[in-house]
Amino acid sequence: MTHPYFARSQAWVFALRTLMGYPPYEPTRHTMCFCTSGPRDFQDILHLTQLATDTQHDMLHLTFAELNSQEPCLVSLVVHKSHCVEWMPGCQLYKANEKAPVELLQGGLRWRFDERNQLVSDKLPPRHLLARGERIAWDRWRAKAKEMHGLELAGNSLVPQNRPITEAIPLEAISVTS
Repeated sequence: MTHPYFARSQAWVFALRTLMGYPPYEPTRHTMCFCTSGPRDFQDILHLTQLATDTQHDMLHLTFAELNSQEPCLVSLVVHKSHCVEWMPGCQLYKANEKAPVELLQGGLRWRFDERNQLVSDKLPPRHLLARGERIAWDRWRAKAKEMHGLELAGNSLVPQNRPITEAIPLEAISVTS
């Protein structure tokens, strides 16, 4: 038996990935990693930036306050810049309208996936549209996560704290006993 956290966190990650327009499969130009965890301290953030460096992918990270949390409390990005890898916590979700993909607002920029599945940034939307766009995005994300609940995704793994990506453990190999 695995812990319900794995299924719940996978549903939230896959829902956001889908709403942002990233393909449901690993595309030819795979540029992004998606992950979850509990709250992060400085050492954990350094670990995430090292994992992003090792995989040569940007990273979207969802933080759950605790294992039994029903939804994430924080969305963060780990982004490759020209001279470093930057941790960008506290992203706000934004959806310009019902048909638009979800975007992330952080660091004075609007982040989205382009047609090559690459994370790109642009200027922020007008200030007067932010509250409505955030509400639409969160409502849609909650609904999509509920729809995805119970979905079992293959190929996911757990990277033990402070360990390299080469020591990742496939979720199928993890057993939780009571």
